Amino acid sequence: MHLASGDLPDLMDCLSITLSNSVFFVKLIILWIKTRVFSDIFKMMTEDWKDSASSSKNAETMANRVTLSYRYSSFFVSSYSIGVTFFLSFALFTQEKQLILKMELPFDATRSPVYELVNIVQFVHEFVAASTSSMLSAFLVTLILHVDGQVEIICRQLSKISTMLKNRKSCRMMLRSSIYKHQRIIIFTDNIEKIFTYIALIQFLSNTLVICSLGFLIVTSLDSDQKTIILAKTVPYYVLANIEAFALCYAGEYLASRSTAIEKAAYESSWYELDPSESKFLLLLMIRSQRRFVITAGKFMNLSLEVFASMLKASGSYVSVLYAMY
Repeated sequence: MHLASGDLPDLMDCLSITLSNSVFFVKLIILWIKTRVFSDIFKMMTEDWKDSASSSKNAETMANRVTLSYRYSSFFVSSYSIGVTFFLSFALFTQEKQLILKMELPFDATRSPVYELVNIVQFVHEFVAASTSSMLSAFLVTLILHVDGQVEIICRQLSKISTMLKNRKSCRMMLRSSIYKHQRIIIFTDNIEKIFTYIALIQFLSNTLVICSLGFLIVTSLDSDQKTIILAKTVPYYVLANIEAFALCYAGEYLASRSTAIEKAAYESSWYELDPSESKFLLLLMIRSQRRFVITAGKFMNLSLEVFASMLKASGSYVSVLYAMY
């Protein structure tokens, strides 16, 4: 089979769709395998909420995180819905009968009502896939914000050490509670890692190629007669691919940065006024908090904004190579 350079745009278009759909099914398989971990996460979140309800300050902290989670979730769902609608409606603006997703079928798909039915099925499939991806990104952000709220509660407890020095028993109970909460956060973040580590790896590799393919389509479409239609189809998809990768990398970056907040709060507390038996609890917490919370891509690398920048650089380099071949 020989591939002409003029076929590159069609190849890149099909490649981006194929990769996105393949990653979608792999995500579903991973989520199905990790059902038990999901159950543990929801159970821990429920217990944390019940524990936070005993204090108005803690309840307010967690309520603020819920509000942020709702806003981010609305953003993801709305942006994905708008983007996929722009992308899939491209077939409606062509002069010839063209399927939303380019494929060969064992029957004549241009006859009515077969043409309409096939397009409807393709549209529903892609819309469900996009909705699932948006909810998965929103779920990750919700988990990270939950961890953020629990970290803030621990930091607040540690800042109150100076006011509890007169009541040694309460001080010890507070220190033990902080250590217990910190251990729960570690278990919680480990569960996040179990779910998203391989999803992040597949997403990272896929998005690198998808962003490269879409970038190539955008560049080559500038000289095309159908420039407006191609850009209207491709640019929203390109933006969504970047948003999806950025959400993963930013979540990893934010989680790692928040892990150092507990160590800092413990150091800035009045630890020097504690009894040696009490300071041991705080020392244990400080040593344990030196281990950063991370989300990795297949255990190979920690997700961060630096990784996101590297992915964009790699995609840009591949676009240059493809354009030179074209």
